[in-house]
Amino acid sequence: MKKTLLIMLSVMGAAGWTSVQAQLIDVQFNDDSINKIYDGGAGSPSPLPVMTGAAVIGSAGDVWNQITAANLTYSAPPLGATTVSPVALDYVDGVTPSGVSLTLSAPNGTYNANAAWWGNASPFTTAGSPYSALMQTVLVANNGAGPVGNVTLTGLALNQQYALYVYMASDQNVGAGRTGTFTVNGIGQNITWDGATSTLVNGTTYLEFNAVSDGTGTLVIDFGNATAETDFNGFQLAEVVPEPSTLALLGMGLALPFYFLRRRNS
Repeated sequence: MKKTLLIMLSVMGAAGWTSVQAQLIDVQFNDDSINKIYDGGAGSPSPLPVMTGAAVIGSAGDVWNQITAANLTYSAPPLGATTVSPVALDYVDGVTPSGVSLTLSAPNGTYNANAAWWGNASPFTTAGSPYSALMQTVLVANNGAGPVGNVTLTGLALNQQYALYVYMASDQNVGAGRTGTFTVNGIGQNITWDGATSTLVNGTTYLEFNAVSDGTGTLVIDFGNATAETDFNGFQLAEVVPEPSTLALLGMGLALPFYFLRRRNS
Protein backbone atom coordinates (compact mmCIF):
# COMPACT_ATOMS: atom_id res chain seq x y z
CA MET A 1 0.00 0.00 0.00
CA LYS A 2 2.79 2.44 0.92
CA LYS A 3 4.61 1.74 -2.34
CA THR A 4 1.44 2.33 -4.36
CA LEU A 5 0.77 5.55 -2.49
CA LEU A 6 4.29 6.81 -3.11
CA ILE A 7 3.98 6.11 -6.83
CA MET A 8 0.66 7.93 -7.01
CA LEU A 9 2.05 10.94 -5.19
CA SER A 10 5.14 11.02 -7.39
CA VAL A 11 3.02 11.08 -10.53
CA MET A 12 0.84 13.83 -9.13
CA GLY A 13 3.87 15.80 -8.00
CA ALA A 14 5.37 15.61 -11.47
CA ALA A 15 2.06 16.72 -12.97
CA GLY A 16 2.18 19.71 -10.63
CA TRP A 17 5.04 21.19 -12.65
CA THR A 18 2.98 21.12 -15.84
CA SER A 19 1.83 24.61 -16.72
CA VAL A 20 0.01 26.69 -19.25
CA GLN A 21 0.87 30.13 -20.56
CA ALA A 22 -1.69 32.86 -19.92
CA GLN A 23 -1.94 36.64 -20.20
CA LEU A 24 0.32 36.95 -23.22
CA ILE A 25 2.14 40.20 -24.09
CA ASP A 26 3.73 40.55 -27.56
CA VAL A 27 6.16 43.37 -28.42
CA GLN A 28 7.67 44.33 -31.79
CA PHE A 29 10.51 46.87 -32.10
CA ASN A 30 9.57 48.71 -35.27
CA ASP A 31 11.90 51.59 -36.11
CA ASP A 32 14.82 52.35 -38.45
CA SER A 33 16.94 55.23 -37.13
CA ILE A 34 20.08 53.93 -38.87
CA ASN A 35 18.39 54.08 -42.27
CA LYS A 36 16.99 57.53 -41.53
CA ILE A 37 20.47 58.85 -40.86
CA TYR A 38 22.24 57.26 -43.81
CA ASP A 39 19.61 57.41 -46.55
CA GLY A 40 17.11 59.93 -45.30
CA GLY A 41 14.50 57.21 -44.86
CA ALA A 42 14.04 56.78 -48.61
CA GLY A 43 15.25 53.19 -48.56
CA SER A 44 12.80 51.92 -45.94
CA PRO A 45 9.27 50.84 -46.79
CA SER A 46 6.65 53.19 -45.42
CA PRO A 47 4.83 52.40 -43.28
CA LEU A 48 7.05 49.78 -41.66
CA PRO A 49 5.41 46.33 -41.52
CA VAL A 50 3.44 45.42 -38.40
CA MET A 51 3.49 41.89 -36.97
CA THR A 52 0.17 40.21 -36.12
CA GLY A 53 -0.76 36.70 -35.03
CA ALA A 54 1.31 33.95 -33.49
CA ALA A 55 5.07 33.48 -33.38
CA VAL A 56 6.46 30.64 -31.21
CA ILE A 57 3.32 30.98 -29.08
CA GLY A 58 0.04 32.81 -29.56
CA SER A 59 -2.92 32.69 -31.90
CA ALA A 60 -4.09 34.14 -35.19
CA GLY A 61 -5.19 37.74 -34.77
CA ASP A 62 -2.96 38.49 -31.78
CA VAL A 63 -2.04 42.17 -31.60
CA TRP A 64 1.61 43.10 -31.02
CA ASN A 65 2.58 46.24 -29.09
CA GLN A 66 4.56 48.48 -31.45
CA ILE A 67 7.63 50.35 -30.19
CA THR A 68 8.18 52.99 -32.88
CA ALA A 69 9.92 56.31 -33.49
CA ALA A 70 7.10 57.99 -31.54
CA ASN A 71 8.31 56.19 -28.40
CA LEU A 72 12.04 56.82 -28.87
CA THR A 73 14.64 59.54 -28.66
CA TYR A 74 18.09 59.38 -30.25
CA SER A 75 21.62 60.45 -29.48
CA ALA A 76 24.17 61.57 -32.04
CA PRO A 77 25.85 58.73 -34.00
CA PRO A 78 26.15 55.85 -33.22
CA LEU A 79 22.45 56.57 -33.07
CA GLY A 80 21.65 55.30 -29.62
CA ALA A 81 17.91 54.96 -28.98
CA THR A 82 16.14 55.19 -25.63
CA THR A 83 12.49 55.42 -24.67
CA VAL A 84 11.14 58.93 -24.18
CA SER A 85 9.00 57.64 -21.30
CA PRO A 86 7.78 54.21 -20.15
CA VAL A 87 5.51 52.57 -22.75
CA ALA A 88 2.35 50.95 -21.37
CA LEU A 89 1.78 47.50 -22.88
CA ASP A 90 -1.51 45.78 -23.72
CA TYR A 91 -2.33 42.10 -23.81
CA VAL A 92 -2.68 40.46 -27.23
CA ASP A 93 -6.37 41.34 -27.52
CA GLY A 94 -5.05 44.83 -28.24
CA VAL A 95 -7.39 46.60 -25.82
CA THR A 96 -6.78 45.26 -22.31
CA PRO A 97 -4.00 47.07 -20.40
CA SER A 98 -1.50 44.64 -18.90
CA GLY A 99 -0.27 47.06 -16.23
CA VAL A 100 3.26 46.39 -17.52
CA SER A 101 5.48 49.20 -18.80
CA LEU A 102 8.58 49.03 -21.00
CA THR A 103 11.72 51.14 -21.17
CA LEU A 104 14.75 50.41 -23.34
CA SER A 105 18.24 51.39 -24.35
CA ALA A 106 19.61 50.41 -27.78
CA PRO A 107 23.21 51.73 -27.84
CA ASN A 108 23.52 51.51 -31.63
CA GLY A 109 20.02 52.59 -32.58
CA THR A 110 17.38 50.82 -34.65
CA TYR A 111 17.49 49.29 -38.10
CA ASN A 112 15.22 47.96 -40.84
CA ALA A 113 16.87 45.04 -42.64
CA ASN A 114 14.66 45.49 -45.72
CA ALA A 115 15.89 48.99 -46.57
CA ALA A 116 16.73 49.24 -50.27
CA TRP A 117 19.72 51.45 -49.44
CA TRP A 118 21.74 48.43 -48.26
CA GLY A 119 20.64 45.83 -50.84
CA ASN A 120 20.70 43.02 -48.28
CA ALA A 121 17.03 42.44 -47.51
CA SER A 122 15.98 40.04 -44.78
CA PRO A 123 15.53 36.42 -45.94
CA PHE A 124 12.28 36.47 -43.98
CA THR A 125 10.95 39.08 -46.40
CA THR A 126 12.37 37.64 -49.60
CA ALA A 127 11.09 34.18 -48.67
CA GLY A 128 7.60 35.47 -47.92
CA SER A 129 7.74 34.16 -44.35
CA PRO A 130 4.68 34.68 -42.09
CA TYR A 131 7.16 36.18 -39.61
CA SER A 132 8.65 38.70 -42.05
CA ALA A 133 7.13 41.75 -40.36
CA LEU A 134 8.59 40.78 -36.98
CA MET A 135 12.02 39.93 -38.35
CA GLN A 136 12.73 43.08 -40.38
CA THR A 137 13.23 45.78 -37.76
CA VAL A 138 15.56 45.58 -34.77
CA LEU A 139 17.16 47.25 -31.78
CA VAL A 140 20.95 47.14 -32.21
CA ALA A 141 23.68 46.67 -29.62
CA ASN A 142 27.23 46.25 -30.85
CA ASN A 143 29.33 45.98 -27.73
CA GLY A 144 32.50 46.44 -29.72
CA ALA A 145 31.40 50.06 -30.07
CA GLY A 146 29.50 50.60 -26.84
CA PRO A 147 27.62 49.06 -23.91
CA VAL A 148 25.05 46.30 -24.01
CA GLY A 149 21.42 47.23 -24.56
CA ASN A 150 18.53 46.47 -22.28
CA VAL A 151 14.77 46.23 -22.21
CA THR A 152 13.26 46.70 -18.76
CA LEU A 153 9.73 45.63 -17.84
CA THR A 154 8.04 46.97 -14.71
CA GLY A 155 4.61 46.38 -13.22
CA LEU A 156 4.84 42.58 -13.45
CA ALA A 157 3.53 40.28 -10.73
CA LEU A 158 6.09 39.96 -7.94
CA ASN A 159 8.46 36.98 -8.08
CA GLN A 160 6.40 35.48 -10.89
CA GLN A 161 7.58 32.87 -13.39
CA TYR A 162 7.24 33.80 -17.08
CA ALA A 163 7.91 32.12 -20.39
CA LEU A 164 9.97 34.59 -22.42
CA TYR A 165 10.76 34.28 -26.13
CA VAL A 166 13.21 36.76 -27.67
CA TYR A 167 13.67 37.09 -31.45
CA MET A 168 16.82 37.94 -33.40
CA ALA A 169 17.30 38.20 -37.15
CA SER A 170 18.30 40.99 -39.49
CA ASP A 171 19.98 41.32 -42.87
CA GLN A 172 22.21 38.93 -44.82
CA ASN A 173 25.51 40.62 -43.87
CA VAL A 174 26.46 38.00 -41.31
CA GLY A 175 29.41 36.13 -42.84
CA ALA A 176 29.65 32.79 -41.07
CA GLY A 177 26.85 33.86 -38.74
CA ARG A 178 26.08 36.72 -36.37
CA THR A 179 26.17 35.53 -32.78
CA GLY A 180 24.21 37.65 -30.35
CA THR A 181 23.83 37.32 -26.60
CA PHE A 182 20.75 37.75 -24.41
CA THR A 183 20.91 37.68 -20.61
CA VAL A 184 17.91 37.31 -18.29
CA ASN A 185 18.09 36.74 -14.51
CA GLY A 186 21.87 36.48 -14.84
CA ILE A 187 21.63 33.61 -17.34
CA GLY A 188 23.11 34.29 -20.77
CA GLN A 189 22.25 32.48 -23.99
CA ASN A 190 23.83 32.89 -27.41
CA ILE A 191 21.93 32.88 -30.68
CA THR A 192 23.52 32.66 -34.13
CA TRP A 193 21.57 34.16 -37.03
CA ASP A 194 22.77 32.49 -40.24
CA GLY A 195 21.36 34.99 -42.74
CA ALA A 196 19.33 32.31 -44.51
CA THR A 197 16.69 30.84 -42.20
CA SER A 198 13.20 32.25 -42.73
CA THR A 199 11.29 30.38 -40.04
CA LEU A 200 11.44 30.10 -36.25
CA VAL A 201 14.32 27.91 -35.04
CA ASN A 202 15.48 27.87 -31.42
CA GLY A 203 19.08 29.09 -31.24
CA THR A 204 18.96 30.54 -34.77
CA THR A 205 16.09 33.02 -34.80
CA TYR A 206 14.76 32.92 -31.24
CA LEU A 207 15.65 31.93 -27.68
CA GLU A 208 13.43 30.76 -24.83
CA PHE A 209 13.98 31.79 -21.21
CA ASN A 210 12.34 30.64 -18.01
CA ALA A 211 12.26 34.16 -16.58
CA VAL A 212 11.30 35.32 -13.09
CA SER A 213 10.38 38.87 -12.09
CA ASP A 214 12.02 40.23 -8.96
CA GLY A 215 10.45 41.37 -5.70
CA THR A 216 9.53 44.73 -7.24
CA GLY A 217 7.85 43.22 -10.32
CA THR A 218 10.77 44.07 -12.61
CA LEU A 219 12.38 41.97 -15.34
CA VAL A 220 15.43 43.09 -17.35
CA ILE A 221 16.45 41.67 -20.73
CA ASP A 222 20.07 42.55 -21.59
CA PHE A 223 21.31 42.13 -25.16
CA GLY A 224 24.76 42.48 -26.69
CA ASN A 225 28.24 41.03 -26.33
CA ALA A 226 31.88 42.05 -26.61
CA THR A 227 32.58 40.87 -30.15
CA ALA A 228 29.54 41.05 -32.42
CA GLU A 229 26.30 42.83 -33.19
CA THR A 230 23.19 41.68 -31.37
CA ASP A 231 19.86 42.50 -33.01
CA PHE A 232 16.61 42.39 -31.04
CA ASN A 233 13.41 42.16 -33.10
CA GLY A 234 10.84 41.67 -30.36
CA PHE A 235 9.63 39.32 -27.66
CA GLN A 236 6.70 37.41 -26.22
CA LEU A 237 6.07 37.18 -22.48
CA ALA A 238 3.54 34.82 -20.91
CA GLU A 239 2.82 34.31 -17.23
CA VAL A 240 3.16 30.64 -16.31
CA VAL A 241 0.26 29.34 -14.22
CA PRO A 242 -0.72 25.81 -13.16
CA GLU A 243 -3.33 24.04 -15.26
CA PRO A 244 -6.71 23.61 -13.50
CA SER A 245 -6.37 19.83 -13.88
CA THR A 246 -2.93 20.02 -12.31
CA LEU A 247 -4.31 21.91 -9.32
CA ALA A 248 -6.97 19.23 -8.93
CA LEU A 249 -4.35 16.48 -9.04
CA LEU A 250 -2.26 18.27 -6.47
CA GLY A 251 -5.26 18.60 -4.22
CA MET A 252 -5.91 14.88 -4.54
CA GLY A 253 -2.25 14.17 -3.85
CA LEU A 254 -2.35 16.19 -0.67
CA ALA A 255 -5.61 14.57 0.47
CA LEU A 256 -4.63 10.93 -0.13
CA PRO A 257 -2.23 10.56 2.81
CA PHE A 258 -4.91 11.83 5.20
CA TYR A 259 -7.46 9.47 3.65
CA PHE A 260 -5.26 6.39 4.13
CA LEU A 261 -4.24 7.50 7.63
CA ARG A 262 -7.88 7.87 8.61
CA ARG A 263 -8.72 4.43 7.22
CA ARG A 264 -5.83 2.84 9.11
CA ASN A 265 -6.90 4.44 12.38
CA SER A 266 -10.61 3.61 12.03
